[in-house]
Amino acid sequence: MAPRAKRGAPMSSLERIVFGTTAGTTTNTDAAAHSTSALLRQGGRPGSPTVLLVHPANLRARCWRAVLAALPADWRCVAIDLSGHGASPRRAAYGVDRWVSECVALLDALDVARVHVVGASVGAAVAVELAAARPDRVASVTTVGGAFRAAEPGDTREFLAAIAARGVRQAVLDVLVDEPGLEDALFAAVAADVSVNPDDTAAAIWTAAAEAAGLAAAPRLRCPTLAVVGDGDRGCPVADSRAFADLTAGRLAVLVGHGHLPMYTAPARVAAYIASLVDGTRSHRPRRDRDPITRKESRA
Repeated sequence: MAPRAKRGAPMSSLERIVFGTTAGTTTNTDAAAHSTSALLRQGGRPGSPTVLLVHPANLRARCWRAVLAALPADWRCVAIDLSGHGASPRRAAYGVDRWVSECVALLDALDVARVHVVGASVGAAVAVELAAARPDRVASVTTVGGAFRAAEPGDTREFLAAIAARGVRQAVLDVLVDEPGLEDALFAAVAADVSVNPDDTAAAIWTAAAEAAGLAAAPRLRCPTLAVVGDGDRGCPVADSRAFADLTAGRLAVLVGHGHLPMYTAPARVAAYIASLVDGTRSHRPRRDRDPITRKESRA
């Protein structure tokens, strides 16, 4: 069974923030183009953890709403809109390194010294690269359906062709038609969360995401890690999350009956796993002294 998280915060406690950043140049010259958007939930207790959540490509920060609602209410939580997504600016080029820089700029703007990072799909690759590049800023990494290997070139070409033919929203939804656990209401929620972009912008974002390979930086991590993955995840399979857990002496949680988007289909379980890792960091020992723990969750 999944661990249980403490009672979470109401959705109304989320606020939209916009902060200035110098992480890369923009295609526009107005002030808004030099700002980044995020959802912020302030913690209610001094010294409580801060959690940074990073969304998949072509979604947006609000894909984490149900998970945020289930995380402990006294935690400070922030979900970023990476450039090209949500209310953040569109840029001339995209990539994991740029997105990592934007995350660091967010932490600086919020005066956060150290953070627990949660990333889904390409957001997981961003989380891993952030922890590898700035170990002083990252207390733990949780991946959700992590993009640990670059996509096959044929798959990338097929998805780019789908964007050109049907637009990004329909291309994303077509991939999710048979997504395990994604019932009609949740399917509609995903549809509403797809970032609205011209086809060329969506294609540029996807091309950058398809090159993400989080396993490359995994051996450099020294913080506690947890890989959460659905057993029905076709794009980022269990084997890749298991490899990440092995390389980082971390934990693996397999959600039976779920696919690539458990932040929609199993938000309470995802939140509970995040909480279990964050709460356990106080007793963290160097990774060479730790044995990997594999935990498989049955259907509730």
